[in-house]
This record gives sequence, C-alpha cells and structure tokens, in this order.
Amino acid sequence: MSKIYIILPVHNRLETTRCFIECLISQTYQNYHLILVDDGSTDNTEEMVRRQIKLVTVLNGNGNWWWAGSLQQGINWLKRASINSSDIVLMINDDVTFDRFFLEKAVSILKNKEGSILQAISFGKETGRLVDAGVKADLKNLKFKQTLVPEEINCLTTRSLFMRFSDLEKIGDFYPRLLPHYLSDFEFTIRAYRKGLNLLVHPELRTIVNENTTGFLQSGFEKLKNISSSSFIKRYFSKKSKSNPIYFTFFVLLTCSDIWIFINLIRVWKWAGTVILKQSVLPLFSRLRFYKLAKLFDN
Repeated sequence: MSKIYIILPVHNRLETTRCFIECLISQTYQNYHLILVDDGSTDNTEEMVRRQIKLVTVLNGNGNWWWAGSLQQGINWLKRASINSSDIVLMINDDVTFDRFFLEKAVSILKNKEGSILQAISFGKETGRLVDAGVKADLKNLKFKQTLVPEEINCLTTRSLFMRFSDLEKIGDFYPRLLPHYLSDFEFTIRAYRKGLNLLVHPELRTIVNENTTGFLQSGFEKLKNISSSSFIKRYFSKKSKSNPIYFTFFVLLTCSDIWIFINLIRVWKWAGTVILKQSVLPLFSRLRFYKLAKLFDN
C-alpha cells in the first residue's frame, strides 16, 4: 500500500480546517501522513489538528509563505524525509470536503498510471454547480477556460492534486518569490504537462468546495470595486489580488513561448492600465474637480 503524504496549508481558518480534518479521519484508506503547513495561524489550528490526527508533521511559518511557499515547504520536508518514490503526494486546500472513500479512490485511479497527476473534480457547496474539472490554457491569447474534454486539459489546480513523489521530482519546485499565491498552481501543472506527464481528472473523485472562502462567487477584481483610489492601488498590487499584473508578468515569462511573450506582456499591462485608469485615476480627478467647484461656490 502506497503511503499518501498530504500537504495541507492553513492560516486562521479553524472551523474550515476542522471540517477537512473530520473528512480525513473518516477515510477508509488510513495509510497517510499529514503535513500541516501552518503559516502563522493564531486561532489554535495546530492544537486542534494534533488532538485529532496521530501521524502529523507541523511546519510553522510567520504568515509570509502564502500558497506556493507553503506547498514548497511541504515539498522540502518530503525531500529531507527521503520518502519512497512510489509514495503519493496530495496537495490540497482546507476548504474542501469529500466522502470517506476519497483517498482510496485516488490510489486506485493512479494505480498503473505512472507519469500522471490526478485532480479531483470540484462542486460548489452553495450552488452545487461544477466549478473545477480541468483547465484548457490558451497561452497564445492568455485565456483559461474550464473544459469537460479530457484531451483539452493542459492545466490543473492544486485544490486537490495527487501525484507520485517520483513525478513530483520530475516537475520540480514552485517559484514562491515569483508566484507566491495565484497562478502558481497553473504554472506548476503547465510545466508538468510540458514535461510529458498526463493530466487526469476522474468523475468519481470529487470534492465539495466552499465558494465563499475560495472566491468563486466573486472575482478578485469585483472585490476591489467601491474602495478609495489609494486603497485600490495597494490591494490591486497585493499578493491577495488575482489580477496583480506583476505576477501575471512572471507567469507569462515562465509559461509562454518566446513568440507570445511580448504580445502577452502588452495584454497584461494594457489591461492593468485600463483598470487603474478606470478605478483609480478617473475617480481621483472627479474628486479634485468636485473640490475645486466646492471652493468656487464657497468664494
């Protein structure tokens, strides 16, 4: 039986993580080792997990690892532990839940499928709709879309991603400094695809994802509306922003063919310029104009 090493990044989501742990405890497949990457939680998440999971390794950060950095910390631990090449690694969010056969199904699906990485299909907790079944990345036009055609999949998320440790070593590390959070999983799995690994999804391997914590119900850009110009700029260029053009720039440089890099960089910064002009510069001019008119009437 292959051992499953579960890399679980967490940060101050005690009840969300508790639901995940309850799913893990109920698994029919119990040959797993949990690597809890606790990036600076202050809500006793580590203590809760330690009380419920016997075989757990906790890696503590100070809140600056983010998603890619947390996964990389888990990968670094696996390398130091010198685990078997045939053992399975699961990278997964704490805001997903799953049935008691989840791990057992994944091991069965991966059996005799060397050179493959496997993602669970995700459905929304609130809406019940399919939200993630594999991605077709069009790097020529820098567009991404969900696809139900297995042959079109060339990109996956790390929301619930299984692979053998030997295949993880083929893919290589994340780039936490260049892509600390969003787009890091796309870059990682696109790289896996280009190195010849098969990207798989399976209809029987499912998770339920909380859209409110993951952000499916509201895009990163929508969250930045209706705030001040200075706050908009600060948040638009933060690590929490899905639309941050700096990280999109690094993504383009890491994933796109040479012939498309320049064109896509223009796309990224043209879009960024339009957004900044609309959401920050124009409102600022409007407020200045209003201030001048107010002073005129005061005089």
